[in-house]
This record gives sequence, structure tokens and C-alpha cells, in this order.
Amino acid sequence: MSHVIRHLSFGKDYPGLLNPLDKESHIFKEKTGAAEYYIKVVPTIYHKLDRSVIHTNQYSVTDFFRTQLDGYPALYFVYDINPIMVHVTEWKVSFLHYFTQLSAIIGGICVVAGQVHRLMRFLFVGDKGGVKIPMQSPGPQG
Repeated sequence: MSHVIRHLSFGKDYPGLLNPLDKESHIFKEKTGAAEYYIKVVPTIYHKLDRSVIHTNQYSVTDFFRTQLDGYPALYFVYDINPIMVHVTEWKVSFLHYFTQLSAIIGGICVVAGQVHRLMRFLFVGDKGGVKIPMQSPGPQG
């Protein structure tokens, strides 16, 4: 028994949508059996940058094959619509936000590099990292 699913969707496609059963093919060694796909459909609203809205659905799938000793090959799609809804919003990051995140990353790298340097000095040189003030020898009193 074998089957090929070229495309399966529950609504319009939007950028980044992955349909798990697209281009799915199965070839089973058993001659007769039942392939079952349990599909969970989630209603989805996709908000684009140009403020247009796409009402569509996403889904997840679990597949199962059971061998039948007698009977005909079968293919079942069992679906359930979830009572929740997903809102996907397309947005872009401003340059100021990008620059702030880049600065935070560079600052974090500098802090970690400084801590690693200080640890290496402590382990290999024995330097405590404090400020060394030379002791003055007591001079003649009087």
C-alpha cells in the first residue's frame, strides 16, 4: 500500500506557513492496511505589514498505520478544530531597536571577556586584581 499527498491545507497560505503533509509519501510493506492521519486544525488570523488580514488555518498531524489481515487498503483523515485562535502579526524592527540590541550584545561580550581575563590572571598568575599601593618604609622620626 502506498499514497502521496501533494498538498493539504485548510485555507489560504501566508508567508512562513508550513503544511506538514505537503509532499508526503508513504510506501508500506504490508499489502493491506489503514493509514490514519489525526489532524488538529487551529484557526489563524495573519496580519500583514500593509494592514491586510488573511483568515486561514494551521494544522498539526499525527499519523498511524495499522495492518489489516482481511479487507481493503484504507486512508483516513480524522480532523478536529481547536477552540483557540492564533494571531500572527508581521512586523519589522526599527534601526534604533537593532542598534540597541547590537550594542547590548557587544557590551555583554566585553564584560564576559573581562571576567574570563580576570579569572585567567587569578588562576595562572595569582594576581588578586586589587590595586597595589606600595608600602612606605618608616623614615627616621624626629
